[in-house]
Amino acid sequence: MSDVPSGGERPQPQAPADRHGPRPTVLVTGAAGRVGSAVRPFLRERFDLVLFDRLASPDPQPGERVVVGDLAVRGEVRAALAGIDAVLHLACVHGLELAFDDSLDANYRATVHVLDEARRSGVRRFVYASSHHVHGAHPRDGFAGDDAAYAPDAYYGLGKAFGELACALHAERFGLEVLVARIGNADPQVADDRALRLWTSARDLAELFAIGLTHPDVRFEVVYGLSICPDPLYRNERALALGYRPHDRALDHLAPDFVPFEAMDERLGRAYVGGAYMVAPLPTGEETP
Repeated sequence: MSDVPSGGERPQPQAPADRHGPRPTVLVTGAAGRVGSAVRPFLRERFDLVLFDRLASPDPQPGERVVVGDLAVRGEVRAALAGIDAVLHLACVHGLELAFDDSLDANYRATVHVLDEARRSGVRRFVYASSHHVHGAHPRDGFAGDDAAYAPDAYYGLGKAFGELACALHAERFGLEVLVARIGNADPQVADDRALRLWTSARDLAELFAIGLTHPDVRFEVVYGLSICPDPLYRNERALALGYRPHDRALDHLAPDFVPFEAMDERLGRAYVGGAYMVAPLPTGEETP
């Protein structure tokens, strides 16, 4: 979630598209972020997109509508959901220095607000962008992959685990159809050996999201955002069963300064699924009054 530009009023949402039209209308939260910006070109081939963020998404194309708002404000979430068929919830804050208090609005309240207002608005399908950092504290050696238990590595991973459980609550109690996509590494290029084993391209990630938005068998599913990776950390069996077929190979996208395992600095957390998030100091927020 980006910051609202200073000075200037918040634009009001435009009139909603016809929810019974030929293409589903998808609310994309966090649309101005890195992942949202990367998957937009692929998703708009199949869906009409409402691009919701605290900063306006740049260069909207036909089939895209920009809404500036704050997910921590329920009324703004409710207004943005008018006429929406499905939700792709990407919005979050993350980073090695993220303290718990600084994550509350974006990673906790916002997720519950979107879930609550989506089911109240009659939305049936919800895709939640989670992260491999829900497993980040596991050592890479002997990692159980798809079958691993929760082991968040920092407050970002903890917030994603919370979001998954909030999705499960809404699926079980209200019948919301949810696909949880635990994203690996979504950088444009593969930086090091850890990323090599869980990298995803924007094209493949968009395809996984599209499965979550449309597949008739989705009830509550957990899948992994991975492209074709050597010795991958996840088998991604449920995604494959739902028809996911990645196109892009991690080995074709190595960064010019790619770092092999043997050369990785200890500060990169090469021994852990979560990498640097596992070995960096855990922020306490004590420096904030």
